[in-house]
Amino acid sequence: MTTESRAIPRRSSLVPGVRAVVRAAALTSLAGALLVLLAAVVHGAEAAAAAAVGAGLVVLVVSFGTLSLHLVASAMPTASLLVALVTYATQLAIVLLVFLAITRGDAFAGDQARGWLAAGMVVATLVWTVAHLVLTARERAPYFDLPPGGES
Repeated sequence: MTTESRAIPRRSSLVPGVRAVVRAAALTSLAGALLVLLAAVVHGAEAAAAAAVGAGLVVLVVSFGTLSLHLVASAMPTASLLVALVTYATQLAIVLLVFLAITRGDAFAGDQARGWLAAGMVVATLVWTVAHLVLTARERAPYFDLPPGGES
């Protein structure tokens, strides 16, 4: 009697995670572009620039954080929960600090531009969250490997 498993160890791959992140970033960028277009039509160039900065900031920060999490999870799955919590807190802090720096500075002085900056960040965050959840759920990555031949 042995405790060894006959299952073939599966090498974790970054491909499904990276694919979901790239697709979520593309969908979020598309939503941001639509918001920039709407801001330009409604309030002009400064509002469009603010919406672009807000959406772009979220896409960059969240994409980098999620890719970092996938990298750690593929190398060391046991540390993924801790890294996810730290990554989330860091992303939140970065976005908040940049938002405060922009709104306290002279970059977007008008209330309309600041509103579009916030709208860009909120829309990008919502689209990213929904897109990433749906795309990750559709990847259908197995949690375990069955033994060869379907034996149990």
